[in-house]
Amino acid sequence: MAQEQQRRREINVNGWPAIVSAIALGTIGVLSFIIQPGIVQGYVEHLHVSDARAVDLVGLEMLGVALATIFMALVGTRIDWRAIVAAGLLIAAGGDLASALASHAPAFGWLRLIAGFGEGMIISISFTFVGITAKAERNVALYLVLLLSYGAFGLWYLPVILDRIDIGGLFIVFAALSTLALIAVLFVPHGYGAAELARPGVRQLPTALLAVALMAVLAYNIAQGIAWAVLFLVGTSAGITEQVVANALFLSQAMAVAGALASVMLADRIPRDVAIAGGILGGAASIALLLGSPGVLLFTLGVCGFNILWNFVLPFILGRIGDFDASGRMMSFAVAMQMIGLGGGPLIAAPLIDGKGFRTVELVCIALFLISFVLLRIPTLAHRRLHAAA
Repeated sequence: MAQEQQRRREINVNGWPAIVSAIALGTIGVLSFIIQPGIVQGYVEHLHVSDARAVDLVGLEMLGVALATIFMALVGTRIDWRAIVAAGLLIAAGGDLASALASHAPAFGWLRLIAGFGEGMIISISFTFVGITAKAERNVALYLVLLLSYGAFGLWYLPVILDRIDIGGLFIVFAALSTLALIAVLFVPHGYGAAELARPGVRQLPTALLAVALMAVLAYNIAQGIAWAVLFLVGTSAGITEQVVANALFLSQAMAVAGALASVMLADRIPRDVAIAGGILGGAASIALLLGSPGVLLFTLGVCGFNILWNFVLPFILGRIGDFDASGRMMSFAVAMQMIGLGGGPLIAAPLIDGKGFRTVELVCIALFLISFVLLRIPTLAHRRLHAAA
């Protein structure tokens, strides 16, 4: 037992093999989510379900992701990370394969939830690991660059792919990729190990303020989950063709890569609070551009602004959350709130879709952005006072 503990402490969590494996596995974990707007439209076109039911189906998958991240925040990070990731990959692959074979069955939604649970296990470990590395903002940006590059091309080609292999074929591809990713488990750290890194900006906040910070993360990501689930439908309901909407989403994903890289380039050049304010409030403004029946130009500006700012501000938000807690545990809880929000967003959006438009959904999304900004300011100001007094 002592030798095993020593071996775990010697894992170099800042080494490139571990970092690359986390980035690759994190992308595998979001194979479905990152192209979710296209998946929603695919359900409508190929499974012949209503808009609300399509959003509900992706919501069930994200609910599985959220449940997994709650499990991981509470007990999962105490288990060998390699075992957790391997189990997550196998569960995701099994859920995807079963979904492919039963895409028209009544149990299809529950199979997506199972797949989502496996995805959440993978996402939680990869995000938690990347978030506690010595160069967290750089590594988060690299993580985002890979998954956004996949997302951009995935959204662009998804209508063509679905016409050729249908929804079932897409899930078979996902299952194969998850199975292949088992190779990367060999490079995953066994746990936190030596990753207890000193961060000079950390100030321990009271539990109540930590809870407020987590509520801010939750509200922000519910807004993101709502918007991401309905963007494709917002475009098509405004009379824009499917391929034009797909092109706009592809452009937004491609430009989001620049947003992620900008967070690294500007991390030491602009105050973190300024970046967070611009990212959150700018995201609300981007969704506001989609109110009514936007034309192609306005729709493209809205989705591009939303996606760029989302991926620009995420490393800053995670960095700020990490400053509130000296133990490092807040990162895993923040990831759980992130996934709960992204999973809850579609479930909240689905009953708000009345067949007459998406105005109510968009207004709720904007309100949640504003709420998240106000909530995050409360612990931020307390942290600033503690930092000034030190």
